[in-house]
Amino acid sequence: MKISRLTYIASSIALAIACNTAQAKQETNEETVYRLDNITVTSQTEDQQDPLTMTQSVNAIDRATIESMSTTNIPNALKIIPNVDVKGGPSSGNQNITIRGLPQSHAYVIIDGIYQSNYASKRGSWYLNPNLVSNIQVTAGPSSGAAAGKISISTISALDLLKPDESFGTKVDLGYRSNNAQQDTGLTVFGKSGATDYLLSGYYLDKDPYEIGGGGTYDKTAARQKSGLFKLGHQISADQCLQFTLNLDDSHGHQVRNDIGYRDEQYTGASLVWKDSATDNQYLNLSASLYYNDVDSYGAEQGRSAEEVQDIKDTSIGFNVSNDSIFTIASMNTLLHYGVSGHFTDHDGHVYSKDFDTGEIIEDSSAADEATTTSRKLAGWINYQLPITESLELIPGIRYDEFYIESANAIDANGQPLLRDGRTEDRLSKSLNINYYLTDDITLFASYAEALNAPQNGELFTSGRGFKPNPYLKSERADNKEIGIVWDSQDIFSVDDSLTTRINVFQNDIQDYIGTAYTDNENYPDGVKVNIGEVRLKGFEFVASYRLADWDVNFSYGQTRGTDMTTGWYLADIPSDKFNLTINNNISDSLQLGTRATYALQHDKVPTQQLGENGVIEEIPAAGFDAWFTMDIYATYKPISIDGLVTSLSITNLFDTAYAYQMDFERDGSEKPANEYYEEGRSINLKLSYQF
Repeated sequence: MKISRLTYIASSIALAIACNTAQAKQETNEETVYRLDNITVTSQTEDQQDPLTMTQSVNAIDRATIESMSTTNIPNALKIIPNVDVKGGPSSGNQNITIRGLPQSHAYVIIDGIYQSNYASKRGSWYLNPNLVSNIQVTAGPSSGAAAGKISISTISALDLLKPDESFGTKVDLGYRSNNAQQDTGLTVFGKSGATDYLLSGYYLDKDPYEIGGGGTYDKTAARQKSGLFKLGHQISADQCLQFTLNLDDSHGHQVRNDIGYRDEQYTGASLVWKDSATDNQYLNLSASLYYNDVDSYGAEQGRSAEEVQDIKDTSIGFNVSNDSIFTIASMNTLLHYGVSGHFTDHDGHVYSKDFDTGEIIEDSSAADEATTTSRKLAGWINYQLPITESLELIPGIRYDEFYIESANAIDANGQPLLRDGRTEDRLSKSLNINYYLTDDITLFASYAEALNAPQNGELFTSGRGFKPNPYLKSERADNKEIGIVWDSQDIFSVDDSLTTRINVFQNDIQDYIGTAYTDNENYPDGVKVNIGEVRLKGFEFVASYRLADWDVNFSYGQTRGTDMTTGWYLADIPSDKFNLTINNNISDSLQLGTRATYALQHDKVPTQQLGENGVIEEIPAAGFDAWFTMDIYATYKPISIDGLVTSLSITNLFDTAYAYQMDFERDGSEKPANEYYEEGRSINLKLSYQF
């Protein structure tokens, strides 16, 4: 087997870290680069492999793409990925994503190696300003103990901004969106002294309600956000590095049950990461991290006789440790990857009413307090890359996941205590990847992967005034089958051009799928999370990237179908079939022009029935949507005469298209006003950045 083919490794790494390197190992006179991404979590390298060449569904978005999109939050930056959709309504602070038809609660999300476990129903969980993001990588399919996949985000560091001959710099950012008068202001100070680098960044955002395509605004889309990032890295030796990251966010939005109200959320994320690549020891490539994660959400509804408050807090700590060992068998290199991780969360909250005039807390029998819970997730895994012949390699793996949760105050409908002694679920998940290198340009692959996806606190215990808690929810058990082909070739139509194409076909069967039922509309109109016997998600993705000289063209198409295998009903949250096209052209060293277009086919594969009270099947409106088309155009200009100045101008939703990802309805079945769930209309966006 050619050494270069080891770049298609399907082992896994236990954390995504900012100083991560799956460093090259010297074998004879040839350098072997190991880049690991599959069953667990991503390991990134300084010489990053093109995600399109990986033998699985991996897509990446870099900082330049995020900036050109003029995105308002992380979910909107991911919408150009096939089979990824945005859910949660028009308010950017509440938007979440689905991957291959599975909501974000089914995914493993990490920011600078910090696992984000604080997802809750109808509340967003993205406390991160897109201006602070360096790279986003999305892996679809069971991964890291999650049924939907993994989202790995890295924030910027001083090394991303410093030029080769610089040791200190300052960057000022200003932005404006015409649609909602959004104003962004940012200041970043960064530098490097010897082996130590540092960065301190702060951003402030303020926006009015946005206008949907064709006209009309909605109060809930107004918001303000304050964000901060501090990074301190130290290169201990040529092989060892240590990095500390602190991410802070304070957001104020208006997503509450009534139109009058607000929600404040404070996020704190911190991680300490150590890496030893040990280039002189082929058995050691060690990564270790500790992290802290805290989210405090305060929501106040003001449309009634008293202010109704939900104050909910999640505090988590966790660790990741992993290692790579390289063995030589019959003159061929093999890789053993193994690791452990742990995540521990305390969840608490208080639901009450408060008198507007006196501030006095009023007893409220219509809502119960959020349950106080303690939970943990433990995992261990081993993956082994085994070349069989020059053209064939196998990557078997096993992963053990354990989920435990207990509550200090949860009670059932009869007032009896629940989970005082806790409960535990676990699974030994198996995986097998097969890569067959048909030619130097074409790789065929097949995979089977299992995962245990534990329920979230927001599904087990969210009570408040609309969601019925269900502490009896079981974990999902996903079994994904996937086949595909990667074609990566050069000099196709012209000298020095390149074309990379990947096709994935998948079927994900999930036992005990966590869905929503509406069995007590009078007391819990927002429903209750329940386990559905079995669901099947199947579909495919096609992604292609073509590069020639100063031209860069990217095209993708994704399709997912989701079915409840017991009833035959379509599943909710399935993304539309969508085509995405992006074209970039470097006109000169100073000017880049680009366009991005999305065409979504008619979305009609949606449920029209649901399980209602007393087991009665209810007819519900189809939450599909007609086909729609949007286009963005953008330009970036870097004047040669002013070093460090970058100006970006874009027009998003150029034709002011009126569209939504899916329709939304009132509880009586009538359609909600369009301005409550349609997406943003045309906007002219200007960004100025000056680095000195």
